[in-house]
Amino acid sequence: MKHRHPATLRLTTMLSLWVALLAAGAIIIVKPLVPAPGRNGDGSLPEVALAEAYPGARPVTIELDGYTPLFFIDEKRSVGTMDAADGAALLVMHGTGGPRELRRLPRQRAPEFAGFVADGGRLVWLEMTVGDQGQAESRLWTIDSPEATPRMITDDTGDVALFDKRDDLVVHGGEVSWVAAAPSDQPQTEIRTVPLSGGTVRVDKRDGAYSFAGWPWLTTVNLGQNGPIELSNLQTSERFTVPVRPNELMACSPAWCRSIIIGGEQASTVIELQRPDGTNRFRAVSGKVAASLVDVALLDRFEVYSYSGGRLVVLDIERKRLIVLAKAGVTQVISRGAALWWATGDNEAIAWHALNLNSLIKP
Repeated sequence: MKHRHPATLRLTTMLSLWVALLAAGAIIIVKPLVPAPGRNGDGSLPEVALAEAYPGARPVTIELDGYTPLFFIDEKRSVGTMDAADGAALLVMHGTGGPRELRRLPRQRAPEFAGFVADGGRLVWLEMTVGDQGQAESRLWTIDSPEATPRMITDDTGDVALFDKRDDLVVHGGEVSWVAAAPSDQPQTEIRTVPLSGGTVRVDKRDGAYSFAGWPWLTTVNLGQNGPIELSNLQTSERFTVPVRPNELMACSPAWCRSIIIGGEQASTVIELQRPDGTNRFRAVSGKVAASLVDVALLDRFEVYSYSGGRLVVLDIERKRLIVLAKAGVTQVISRGAALWWATGDNEAIAWHALNLNSLIKP
């Protein structure tokens, strides 16, 4: 779990194995499902280079020493972390001249920034630190426009749970919501909501472990129990269950579900997609491959997969083809909103490459 912090440990400790398995595709070896016919003779989907598939789509490369992008506001501006000359941790906005400092925190407070979400020109994020007595602290922050001064929304976040997903925070109707672990011996989730202007935090408790799957949807987290996935709508009370086959690791968004199985010859990974109602199931990839992200079906259309050696591909679900973004050398992959970005190089010379996935959607 990429942004885990002491304030997230109760629920996310139980979830960490589940999320790690999801991202790595490492689950029990079983016989793979029969592949759905593809465009190639062996049933696999065809691959094509990005420049060939989408001539107008171009990744942007960021080579700023010591900078790690955490969120892309647009194709030119991002928000990320750097170290100050005095060793302090900085949250900065990069891309319009020199980096603009948003937050500066002492390194000894072990600061982390996560959960970034944009709403028009507003940006909201979670800031986590360790207090003077070693206690975990977390606060919600925002800038109301790219030029605005950052302000704190609330420090009443509860035992916030992070899943390294696009929906760790969700903005809706002038409010922001997130999930936290309730103080209970059994898995119980708090859905916390506060106005973006600040004020009292509302808390709605539910039995079980949940995460957001795109507002207003929640999805259950199975905690390694291999049970069915439940999707529920907070606004309409609509609810439906996605059955899970034996030894299949399933994760769902409201639009698509991703199945990960290891099995067959050389224990290769098999990743398949289906609609939550079980229809339209097809083989996406197989081999020494893993899902690069916890999120399922970015923009309801794209899946991202990594192969051994750092090869990175994007599945265009609608067009049933794999787009090669990098042939080798990719070390990290992140996505938020419509942006996908990845790192190449080592600790001495890291370069970040970002792609606007909207540029792959043709009118």
